[in-house]
Amino acid sequence: MDQVDEVKSKVDIVEVISSYIPLKKAGRNYSGLCPFHGEKTPSFMVSPERQAFKCFGCGEGGDVFTFLEKQEGWDFKETLEELAKRAGVTLRDFKPTKQSTQKEKLLEIHKLSEKFYNYILLEHKSGERARDYLKNRGVERDLWEKFGIGFAPKGWENLAGFLAKHKFNLADISTAGLVVGRSGRAGSYYDRFRERIMFPLKDSRGVIMGFAGRVLDANAKEAKYVNSPQTPIYNKGSLLFGLDLARNAIREKNEAVLVEGEFDVISAHKAGVLNVVASKGTALTEGQVAILSRICDKVIVCFDTDLAGDAAARRGIELLDLAGVSIRVADMGKFKDPDEFAQNDPAGFAQALEKSKDVYDYFIDSASSRFNATSSEGKKKIGREVLPILGKITDDLVRAHYIARLAKVLDLDVQLVSEAVSKKSTFIGSSDVPGQGVVNKQVSQEDYFLALLVYKEDIVSDFFEILKAQDFTSDSAKKFWVALRGIIKDPKIRTMSRAVGKLPKDLSDYCDHLYLVNLSLEFDDRELWAQEVIKISGMIKRASLKRQLEGLSQKLKEAQNKENDREIGILLAQFGKISEDIRQLEANS
Repeated sequence: MDQVDEVKSKVDIVEVISSYIPLKKAGRNYSGLCPFHGEKTPSFMVSPERQAFKCFGCGEGGDVFTFLEKQEGWDFKETLEELAKRAGVTLRDFKPTKQSTQKEKLLEIHKLSEKFYNYILLEHKSGERARDYLKNRGVERDLWEKFGIGFAPKGWENLAGFLAKHKFNLADISTAGLVVGRSGRAGSYYDRFRERIMFPLKDSRGVIMGFAGRVLDANAKEAKYVNSPQTPIYNKGSLLFGLDLARNAIREKNEAVLVEGEFDVISAHKAGVLNVVASKGTALTEGQVAILSRICDKVIVCFDTDLAGDAAARRGIELLDLAGVSIRVADMGKFKDPDEFAQNDPAGFAQALEKSKDVYDYFIDSASSRFNATSSEGKKKIGREVLPILGKITDDLVRAHYIARLAKVLDLDVQLVSEAVSKKSTFIGSSDVPGQGVVNKQVSQEDYFLALLVYKEDIVSDFFEILKAQDFTSDSAKKFWVALRGIIKDPKIRTMSRAVGKLPKDLSDYCDHLYLVNLSLEFDDRELWAQEVIKISGMIKRASLKRQLEGLSQKLKEAQNKENDREIGILLAQFGKISEDIRQLEANS
């Protein structure tokens, strides 16, 4: 056993994944909302038996290594090192890949750049204006150091020159997103950030992935903020500013305060609120929601903008709801943003967080405060704004509660409002695959049948006589069926897990896929399970026979054109036999 297999054998994929997203027992597997795409109905499955996961909505799947690489953005080396720590395995020499070597180089460039920007702000004469700016905003030196704030001085090649002295070439610095190539001048670059307050953007471990730079002059014609571009290590949608400092406080309170910008976070810390992170704008991403949902159950949204009128903010709230997070909204009162509130009234800011209201109360209150709920036109406007929001609440009881509340506000019958909400809803329907309760268009009828077969530990050999290899259209299903059918003929093979263990290695991924299909819990009942196996196998058999009829029809046409009476007679006899088989199957179904 090599070290990768050793590490893999000592970690439990269910335990690892459940530290990121909530998982619920679903038969022999576990299910949850996929962290890699937005969904209402759980289609993300984890198998403890196979130590594998698969999302039947977006198609992502693999083992525990694949999950962490996708979720954290780590390369294989980083993932192996992290899992080795969890498993208590001491790694021997591990040769880094070209990708991991480049990533280490980019991380070192960012680390050195932070030191450069820090020095300019804390010590250099050219940082004096930035120091005065921060002090005027109520941000003192202890907070500069806490958040690693720096300053990019005036000039075109300050950082580039500094990094060049540390033996980094311009190509690597450009890949890191810190310099920009001059148009029409090959090999010539200038600093991306100039005359800006610099905020390092870190992951949850405190590793710098990028920077955000803010201009000092509020009336400047250039953009107020400039962020690092997308790079091999930086993805804006996967980071929350301040998470490295807030993570423990969020876990302790089981609650995160979500604000928009860097100064909102810094001023909140100054006011003693430590469980605060910034989304870098109101457009919460699925990646950011996945981060929050795995470390807390409650989020207090504390944005500058009116959530009711901001589509991006509403989308973020919808994503939080889909992830099962409880959402509340804090009232900023007379202050324009959390930064101003926390700086001028720290006690009031903390109190506003304590008094935050449920987000759906907020939406109803916001709409009813702007429109007249007693007039027909006002009711129409309130309904147009609030009904789609209530229709996207995933919890039935919560949705019913707010339908009743909206009905009271509008002075309308609850049933009428409920029907209106249903019309505005976009709920996902039931599956086309019989017996399954989730949308799962990636599971074919053949895969579903084979998943049923391997669901039970005991082997029912009679079920393997119902179909033949030719009845399957999928090459994988056909190969799996032939291999498994041959294995169970051995009288020593008495359990399905042992039979599966004898399958060829090239069927391993397909076998994982079958084990991860989300089967109804009712199939724990042996009789219901057997009925479903017989029903689905009959459907596959009928489809196979109809395909055979189509083939015979084509041959009959060819034989008739050739006036081959003998061949026509044989084909007609076969056609009649298959037609009768189909009639019998349909009569018994």
